[in-house]
Amino acid sequence: MIRISGFYDEVSSDLETQCKMVRELGETYMCPRKINGKNIADYTLQEFEQQVKPTLDRYGVRFSSIGSPIGKIKLDDEQAYQAQLRKLEELVKICRLMECKYIRIFSFHVGGKDYDAYFPKVTEKLKGFLQKVKGTDIVLLHENEKRIYGDEPNRCVQLYRAIDDPQFRLCYDASNYIQCGYDALQAYHTVKEYCDYYHIKDCSRYRVEVPVGMGEGHYTEWLEDLIVRRGYDGFMTLEPHTGKYADHKRLFQALCWITWAIPYIGKWHKVFRMIDREKGMGRWQTVDRKTIFRWQYEGLQKLLAQVGAEV
Repeated sequence: MIRISGFYDEVSSDLETQCKMVRELGETYMCPRKINGKNIADYTLQEFEQQVKPTLDRYGVRFSSIGSPIGKIKLDDEQAYQAQLRKLEELVKICRLMECKYIRIFSFHVGGKDYDAYFPKVTEKLKGFLQKVKGTDIVLLHENEKRIYGDEPNRCVQLYRAIDDPQFRLCYDASNYIQCGYDALQAYHTVKEYCDYYHIKDCSRYRVEVPVGMGEGHYTEWLEDLIVRRGYDGFMTLEPHTGKYADHKRLFQALCWITWAIPYIGKWHKVFRMIDREKGMGRWQTVDRKTIFRWQYEGLQKLLAQVGAEV
């Protein structure tokens, strides 16, 4: 059975607004990242119990995973690493309080292309994170974020095999692979044996995010393999990253006359027009973040129905 979760801070940082959206969609789970203007990793257990959990309990909202920024630092920044170890200790306590199994992590900004040279230190520091979950059933999920060591499918597998620990697994994000220049379907087949968790985010050929099903994510193909052939039973977490369409569409439309001079603007303008056509939107018509999140939710439901998934 598939359980739909989401980064509801893409609708609002306000926790109550996030919880209301969860319930409006008829869901139970969220993946916390920013709560009331503060990153989840900046809460102590005591602060979380006092400031966050009462609202979650009131709405009956649970955590599918914790969307932490752990590992999203420079590899050589030892001070930041030590600070993150302390934050991870608190996140483990929060995770256990919420009866949540997963914490999302990253494999560091390495600052160059000599990946073989970085590998020993990356694995050493990831193992340091793992020490913080020993004695629990919590699994650290490595996400293939852009511009980190593990932004490429083969390096993700390399990390998994080198660490060789049941409390270290992979999170698959099709859009991030596309933005790094990799084919999403090929990447899926490379990492699928090591993945426990999936972020739902799509990306166009211009490497700009679009509502799920509109991009190069090959969602129908890999969802069919994952669910029908491999019997996946777990979470799909919505992460639209299309807030720019809600927040900046009119600005990019106004700047379209200089797209010939600034390719960046031209790229975004083309993607916004593509979304307009798909969603029946006028050139100057805008929508809010809540609407875009609902597009993502409905798009995922449609894809799951196409492959016969039980939700």
